[in-house]
Amino acid sequence: MTISGLKQLLLFILLVFLQVGLFNKIHLFGFATPLPYIYFIIKLPGNMNRNAVLLLSAFIGITIDMFEYTPGINMLACVIISFFRYYLLKVFTPRDIFDNYVPSFNALGYGLFLRYAGMMIFLFISVLFITEAMSLFDPWTLFCRIAGSFLLTFLLIFAFENINNTGKQQRR
Repeated sequence: MTISGLKQLLLFILLVFLQVGLFNKIHLFGFATPLPYIYFIIKLPGNMNRNAVLLLSAFIGITIDMFEYTPGINMLACVIISFFRYYLLKVFTPRDIFDNYVPSFNALGYGLFLRYAGMMIFLFISVLFITEAMSLFDPWTLFCRIAGSFLLTFLLIFAFENINNTGKQQRR
């Protein structure tokens, strides 16, 4: 296993542990729940095989589903965003670095990374909550859940990326 693969494995374990042990217990105002395990999919290398991305996304989704006792809802949302990930990377990534990089503040810059991560988070949370509700009967509650969870998740991923970026700068 390469160093990059080991880092991805550790990130997977850490994010699943944090999601199951800590973040699933947070329900701000009864609506907002942070879902930072999507950071694992966001941080997969840009040149990774699309089938491998789909498989890893399905694996993290089904792992969360097993701990939450949900019937594949997280897996569905993870697979859908991993499918669209390639196209979002093409939109937000400069052509000169598209093939060999890991999405980050360093590789894309703050603006492009935050737009890419924001689109991934919004798509993920929308699919997750719409599938979970299985209706649009109470659109105000659904909107509040999507908006609140998006905001919390976005802020957490911004913090994770800042910590990751600061650690890389200190090692130089």
